[in-house]
Amino acid sequence: MPAKIPGKSLEELKNKIDELTLRLERVEVSQVAQGLSELKGMLRRRGLDIFRFNPRNHLLLPPFRTEEAQTLFYELFKKYSFRLFLREVLSHRSPFRVADVVRYSSPEIGNTYLRALEKWGMAERLEGQEYRLPEPSPTSLGPTLEWFMAEVFRKEFSCPALYGLRCKGARGGGDFDVVSALEGRLVYMEVKSSPPKNIAGDEVHEFFARLEDLQPHLAFFFVDTELRLKDKIVPLFEAEGGAAGYPNPDEAGRAEKIGDEIFFFKPALYLLGSKRSIAGNLEVCFRHFFTSSPGKTFPFRPPQRSAG
Repeated sequence: MPAKIPGKSLEELKNKIDELTLRLERVEVSQVAQGLSELKGMLRRRGLDIFRFNPRNHLLLPPFRTEEAQTLFYELFKKYSFRLFLREVLSHRSPFRVADVVRYSSPEIGNTYLRALEKWGMAERLEGQEYRLPEPSPTSLGPTLEWFMAEVFRKEFSCPALYGLRCKGARGGGDFDVVSALEGRLVYMEVKSSPPKNIAGDEVHEFFARLEDLQPHLAFFFVDTELRLKDKIVPLFEAEGGAAGYPNPDEAGRAEKIGDEIFFFKPALYLLGSKRSIAGNLEVCFRHFFTSSPGKTFPFRPPQRSAG
């Protein structure tokens, strides 16, 4: 048998790899589409008609839609110090210097972050060591944090996810931060970029109203902070009634600490911050849900407020 020409063999191997890669990409796209279809179906069966999801007009993301830039930004966004830095940047509508945006980090780290923003086209260097964001730029990091949490569900846990939903048919306003599907279960996450001191009881009450609309199997209230949640946020939930409608009133609304600033409310609600690792904290919640929680949908009814 005549020997194959080495160059031709390598070319055939390359073509085969390209073909297999294309097939794999098509399978992944099909799986994502199937997962999102399942998720939309869950919402539709609850009487919720989506008319907006995954908006991009208020996100602080690299304008270059390359996979490398998006991945590097996602990885850097995992750092709490980077998110604090971005909040400071967004609070300066006029040109700013590094010293203006490093309340929570050193000038060296601030310069590192600014160089990354400049490289990705997210900041422009001016004369005199000043920078500015391209216009229009977001006024808040909140929408970008919702995008990120949906990416965490997708990338870290292989769960289809949508963010920034607006739905018709909801009684609680129809705004939902992040929804996901987990092994046939509907998941909802409320995302708060404000520190605990800025979160009021009315926001917790509205969160429970959204739970009544969605009736998820699993819910999260996420506050992007490394501060203690027990000082204010946990008492707000306990005061609100927590698990309103839970069969045993003696256990309703009581928080169970299951991790470092991670709390569980029956039947399947988790309150968590960003201390240590967001993905790691979610992993703690998922593990607890599958081993300790009945996994039922929420029988909640928002507590009635007195007229006075």
